Amino acid sequence: MASAKSPSPPPVQSLDAERSVRGASYLNRTAQTPDPWKLCAALEYGGDRSFATAVEQLVVQTAPKDWPKLEQQLLSALALPECTAAGRAFLCRMLALVGSAKGVPALAALVRDPRTADAARTALEVIPGPEASAALRDALAALSGPAKAGAIGSIVARRDTAARPALTRLREQSAEPAIVRGTAARALQYLPTT
Repeated sequence: MASAKSPSPPPVQSLDAERSVRGASYLNRTAQTPDPWKLCAALEYGGDRSFATAVEQLVVQTAPKDWPKLEQQLLSALALPECTAAGRAFLCRMLALVGSAKGVPALAALVRDPRTADAARTALEVIPGPEASAALRDALAALSGPAKAGAIGSIVARRDTAARPALTRLREQSAEPAIVRGTAARALQYLPTT
């Protein structure tokens, strides 16, 4: 009886060549993969947000010990000249999840601009530390109307009693719009006196 001869394995050389081709293909594909942080900075309202969803999942699932690295990437994306209004809003939302005092200067600049004030104050509202409270208090002088009323709301959310003198002045200033005076008056009712 003739024994069945098993097929010989392919030569190692051809297997290595195949791996090299696949490896080169992978490297080419990853080299062409867009930077998700830059894509988030370039977000447009109504545009494709699939990459932003992926970044958001990454941020949410990251352990607190790795937040500083993420915060740096978010701040770098926020500083890009091509950063859009939608991009700034998204990046500020992500900074609200992982931000620290390091991010406050960038957010403080954004909170003074009525176009970005809401997104920046939402992040400042939850970032721990006195730096975020000070940034919101300082922004009161630069804002007006609804943006100023929003900053007052964030101050109350932080329970920032150091803002009481500024809020008392705003409540009494007849030059301020009714929305600001009324918000300041209500804020003073909610803030502790000590």
